[in-house]
Amino acid sequence: MKIEEFKKIWNDDNYLDIAINEYLKFKDNPQYNEQYKKEILSELNNYLQNKRITIDNVVEIIEKLKNANPSKGSFVYWAQLDSLYKISLSYPEIVMKALNVLYDETVNLVERIKIFESIFKVNKLSFSPGTPLIGYLLASYNYKKYPIFKDKIFKNFLELFNINEKYSDKAEKYYYFYQLCYILKEYFEERKYLENPDVLDIQDFIYCLSADDYYNFTFDVDLKYLQMIAKTIDKFENNDEEFINYVNNLDKSYLKKFHDKYSGSEKVNLIRFKIAEKLLNGEKLDLNILEKIKGEISKKYKKNILLPWDNFKILFPFFYEKYKKRDDRILERLLNILKDYIENNLKITFGLKTHIVNFYGSQPFGTDHCWGAIYPSNMKNHQQAVQLGIAIYPTFIAFGLWRGSKLQKKDKSLKSEEDKEHVIDFSIFNKVIRKYEKVIDKFFEYNKLKEMGPNENGGKEKKEHFIDWNKYLTVSQLYFENQDNLLSQISTALKSGKHIILIGPPGTGKSKLAKEICNSYDVDYKMVTAMSDWSTYDTIGGYKPKEDGTLEFVEGIFLKMLKSKNNDKLYWLIIDEINRADIDKTFGPFLSVLTGDEVELSLKSRSGKNIIIKPESDEEQKIDGDNIYILPKNFRIIGTMNTYDKTSLYELSYAFMRRFAFIYVGVPKVISEELVEKLLNKWSIEDKSINEISLKEALLEIWRTANKYRKIGPAIIKDIANYVSIEGDYVSALILYLLPQFEGISEDNIKKFIEELYNSTIEQFKEKEKRQILENFIYDFFGVIIDENA
Repeated sequence: MKIEEFKKIWNDDNYLDIAINEYLKFKDNPQYNEQYKKEILSELNNYLQNKRITIDNVVEIIEKLKNANPSKGSFVYWAQLDSLYKISLSYPEIVMKALNVLYDETVNLVERIKIFESIFKVNKLSFSPGTPLIGYLLASYNYKKYPIFKDKIFKNFLELFNINEKYSDKAEKYYYFYQLCYILKEYFEERKYLENPDVLDIQDFIYCLSADDYYNFTFDVDLKYLQMIAKTIDKFENNDEEFINYVNNLDKSYLKKFHDKYSGSEKVNLIRFKIAEKLLNGEKLDLNILEKIKGEISKKYKKNILLPWDNFKILFPFFYEKYKKRDDRILERLLNILKDYIENNLKITFGLKTHIVNFYGSQPFGTDHCWGAIYPSNMKNHQQAVQLGIAIYPTFIAFGLWRGSKLQKKDKSLKSEEDKEHVIDFSIFNKVIRKYEKVIDKFFEYNKLKEMGPNENGGKEKKEHFIDWNKYLTVSQLYFENQDNLLSQISTALKSGKHIILIGPPGTGKSKLAKEICNSYDVDYKMVTAMSDWSTYDTIGGYKPKEDGTLEFVEGIFLKMLKSKNNDKLYWLIIDEINRADIDKTFGPFLSVLTGDEVELSLKSRSGKNIIIKPESDEEQKIDGDNIYILPKNFRIIGTMNTYDKTSLYELSYAFMRRFAFIYVGVPKVISEELVEKLLNKWSIEDKSINEISLKEALLEIWRTANKYRKIGPAIIKDIANYVSIEGDYVSALILYLLPQFEGISEDNIKKFIEELYNSTIEQFKEKEKRQILENFIYDFFGVIIDENA
């Protein structure tokens, strides 16, 4: 499809206008959380604009881009930037050339991208830049001109408009998205939705409408659109002449599809063929002509073929065929939003299915309403179940609890529309959910579900492994910039079933944050530190000798976490410094279990049976023997990883990474006096004068100086502050907590750091005895000799 054809698609109905209007309102909603994009890209644009990329600064540039990339959202998967950074360290000239090509705006955009890709291929580097990376690099150069890109977001947006495009290469795909953003930008400008919108504004709109993050927003957009369709259908159902006038103005290419579809048909479809034929021949349809066509076709049959067919039903496909595919997708999206929320927040312990009926209706003749229902998966079909439903009519929305058609005949005691609620306003996602919460007990009762029932508090009995994913995450004695965004990323990842790895510089509080996460969800945890010599014996288990010389099976770290004959409690596993272990070797078969596969090990339990690890299912699972282990649905692994860890660092395999969400926990971008004062108050450490300088001023100077050479987080500063406030010794505090973090940086930078300390306002670093202690440590730890005259 040519990109210009979007304009025609958008003008076919008001879906785009509804979505834009709701988006502009949504941006003022506290749930909107995309402001970070403009902040990050503005800073990168200022950094890159008018900067000549050379072999001397290209590593610094890629590192800047890597550190600025957030761990979640619209940007790029961190591993792509990490790979590019590693390549820049080894082949700076190649990366310099690639970036200069990509940023050369005298060359056509598609050609630039193709050359950029080919540079890595020609040099035989095992690196293939993805489209999101290309988009991020371009947006980092000029976000007002180039959009950031996500494959899933682009695909979801196109599907909303019934477009299924295929691309020959990444350059073509990005250029298609680039053109789409510019056409949408014109649309925003023409209709005065935004004054002087830039490409990032458009990308943001596409993201919010197409991502899974903002279900409240998309739910209301989709409801408004469906009710607009319902109102149009209602108008046509009550006015044949208006419907005929609409059909007379249909595009000929659209009519040709009906002509071809109904060619060779009989009865009502033959009538439709004749209507399409007349219109394609340039004739107009009116009531008399329509009656004449119906009469001519009816004469061919002995029985009255038009008994159930009025004019509205005959003409209905001419209106609805262009909307049906989108409506189905939107109805599915609505129902899946509700289903996911119910499963995650209303303590559902069994599977749910959905059923949708679009505006064709159940017959299908055409109707002025559509609907969808959620019902237990153990039911044969929705007709035999009591349902949680939602229906969209021309003038109201109905939702609540009602029974399936076959159930109505079997059970007269249940009213057909019990607990159904009608509303005429929108922004109703929360109203629907509140209604479902009120009727959920009856949903269990009428569907004869035994898994849960009312408890004394009027809620549901808590299953052993239940987690309230709706809980608000809290942290104490920890400081994070953009804390709400960080906690939102964590809760969303965990709620969606992902395990997480907290990645960032040392001292950012990753390990403590992992514990705080578990505490927020009221779940017990076990914490271990990964080791380079770990094997499956440590993680899965293995045999050890008994006193009588025979061998017995001993559970490893992972199996101890799982539900078994000896353990029915849910634990989460925190693995500190997870990248120190050889992941593929130590996780082994556990990786398969994490993706939902059942695994049988060659290891035998004490009873002599092979050990089997199963994912938890919706049905009740009995643990008959000591060889069965169940991985609970709500089991999570939280790993931590230092970005600067150079000791026993193993590459994480793709098989491992795709099972985890990587969440970046960074250091504060601005280290100010106010920040240090705030942290000292949070840590309950008194800001007192030590050796004629206040603790606050000294910590500020040390932190800022250290961060020039190695980014460190507040936790290390806290350790220094605690030590100094008690012992009054800055040199020992640095030796104990800060300098070990400098492992791996160059000898030159270590010397520069020490020189800055010696020239600082902290008088202790000018004392000869203290300097000697510091220099002895540096020589012993790093093998670096500090210039005596420094």
